[in-house]
Amino acid sequence: MSKVIKFPKDKIEYSDRFFRKVDPKAVTHHITMLHPKLSPKVAHAIALALIYTTYVELVLDEEKIPQEIVDKVRNNDFKSFIDKTSDKRVN
Repeated sequence: MSKVIKFPKDKIEYSDRFFRKVDPKAVTHHITMLHPKLSPKVAHAIALALIYTTYVELVLDEEKIPQEIVDKVRNNDFKSFIDKTSDKRVN
């Protein structure tokens, strides 16, 4: 006989719960209400930036990440993660 294992839902990390529950349209609407002169596209872009920035901060707090990477993220140095100029295989 086989057993069915159910993982408890309360073991889900807060970052994942936040990311699934937050509604970008609601955040966009709130930004639009506070700043009616913004175009919907700009308000949506700002909403997504706020959501993803918050998600990154939550993940960094939950995971064991080297401090060097945490510092780069908090300084908005995201290009260093995709920049291959320091890769010896390319040179």
